[in-house]
Amino acid sequence: MTLPEDVVIIKLGLYTLACHELLNRLRDLQTATRADLRLGYEECLQRFDEELHRFFRRSSAKDRRQAAEQLGNLLYAQASLFRDSNERAAMIFDDVMAAIQGKAASWDCKADLEQLHAQGCDLARRFFAESPWPETQGRLGCECHAIIEHGAPADDDRIAMLAEPFGYRAAPMAYYSSYWDDEHEQYRTDVLLVRFTFDHNFALYLAYPFLFLHEYTAHVYATDHGNERFNDGWMLHAAAAFLKREWNKAPEQLGLSLEQADVFYERLYHTLNPIPHHACKFARLFDDWLSSQLPERFAQITYELAAFQPKPGEKPYWPNQLINALEHEFMTDRKRLLGKIRASADVRELMTTLSPV
Repeated sequence: MTLPEDVVIIKLGLYTLACHELLNRLRDLQTATRADLRLGYEECLQRFDEELHRFFRRSSAKDRRQAAEQLGNLLYAQASLFRDSNERAAMIFDDVMAAIQGKAASWDCKADLEQLHAQGCDLARRFFAESPWPETQGRLGCECHAIIEHGAPADDDRIAMLAEPFGYRAAPMAYYSSYWDDEHEQYRTDVLLVRFTFDHNFALYLAYPFLFLHEYTAHVYATDHGNERFNDGWMLHAAAAFLKREWNKAPEQLGLSLEQADVFYERLYHTLNPIPHHACKFARLFDDWLSSQLPERFAQITYELAAFQPKPGEKPYWPNQLINALEHEFMTDRKRLLGKIRASADVRELMTTLSPV
């Protein structure tokens, strides 16, 4: 059944509000579940997600007040099931319920998502701050329009579906250089489409800053010639590693929790399609190895590939070819590969020394 658009917006609002309030209490929840091992932290999150999905499937609330009451009652009922085994955890669910019911009328989900968008955009600029490549630096002024859309692309929209790295369904976020904006009835350039479906969970809310970071670093500020192994494999790892390093250096300044900074490998990596999953795995192994030998070289290779423009005689998928050749030699003879990397001034020179795959 197709729900009225206002019902969808109401549910999106309650989703972002509930997750926002739980995020603010994660440390307390972790403490409560460490103190009493009869109820685990992950089980609490699973129970929270169960009530979200029950609300998504069954609620037909006509306004935010009614929706807040319904979701709050579901969370309270869930808390009552484990109150005797972990009262402190149950009280955190109670607090989330009270916050939902108290703030729903004034909550602005679009403003919340825009704040997360701004965090991701700022992080992406920091990611490329030391890139020497003008092709990248010239793009860093771009800031996309974030458009919220309910549902997934039509089943016959194969181009959209094939472009998604996260599983065989549409990704929760995607970059479009041009996109029709139904609300304003015009085409917009540089759009980040934020999809909302009724299988969203708390982990996805945690991932929003990372997802914005990835879209900017891999598709907006980097050149994108359809190199899936690079743009949606290598660059996923690069963004995840960067975010974790930034959190380790100054978590307070970053403005993100550890769960947000660590979300890719903890919550998203296992959902990737085979090609980006394999490329991401190789990038992680290659980064760990190369950074132990030449600490800045992985970043330098990443910057250079992110600025790639085909020269005469080069195919648009040249970055994929380089990654394939790197992986072949990495698995064959790492000592020889390290020597080639040391001796090469740039990735094009390096490619001439690698064994053909």
